[in-house]
Amino acid sequence: MKLIRNSTPMSKSARNDRVRYRATFLNTLGASLVMVGFFLPGMRLYEGYDHRLSRAEAWSVSLRFFQTEPGAVSVTALILGFCLHFIALHHLKKLQD
Repeated sequence: MKLIRNSTPMSKSARNDRVRYRATFLNTLGASLVMVGFFLPGMRLYEGYDHRLSRAEAWSVSLRFFQTEPGAVSVTALILGFCLHFIALHHLKKLQD
């Protein structure tokens, strides 16, 4: 069965609104993933942080965290978040005057 689309053309403002809504949705998802990517390591490090550590030892613990599964998840969330943001920017280039 063949799907028939509506034959009425979409107005320019309706098309622009659709593009803006799609970009807003993608940007919101991207911002959420970036926040998870930033806060997950911070919360994890705060939970297990020992205030008696020297600065070098604290950096060592922080770098070791990124080699664990939650660290990989946070880096992946950051990367996906920024990718979604750039995809949203790409959609905004489709806006028409």
